[in-house]
Amino acid sequence: MRQLIFFIMILLTVSCNKDPKTVDMRQWQMTKVEGAITGAISQQIALTVSWPYSSGCDVLDKFEESRNGNIIIIKAYGHREEGICTMDAGIKTKIYNFVSTNTGTFELRFTNVDNSFISHTVTIN
Repeated sequence: MRQLIFFIMILLTVSCNKDPKTVDMRQWQMTKVEGAITGAISQQIALTVSWPYSSGCDVLDKFEESRNGNIIIIKAYGHREEGICTMDAGIKTKIYNFVSTNTGTFELRFTNVDNSFISHTVTIN
C-alpha cells in the first residue's frame, strides 16, 4: 500500500511540473520587407515585414538582431497558439523598427530558417 501511495505522489509531482505558460518559439519565414531607405541618426525607421501564416493561431512575437559592422542580421520569432483558430492562410505584416546612432550604409538581412535572406539597405546621414 505504501508503494502505491508513493507511486501516486511521484506521478502527481512529475505531471504537475509542466509550466502552462511555456511557449514553443519558432523562427518564421519572411517574404518581403518595405520601408524607407534613408534616415537620420537616432531616427526610428519603421519597416513593414511580410510573413506567411497557415492559421489564425500563428503569431510573430519578436525580432532578434545581431550586428557585424554595418550588416544587421534580423530573425523573426513567434509561436502557434493553442485552441480554436481560424484555418485561413495568407500573409501577415509586422513592423520592425531600425535605429542607428551612427552614420553610414547598413545592410539589414532578414534571415530565414534556411539561411536565405531578404536584404534591405538603409543609409543614415
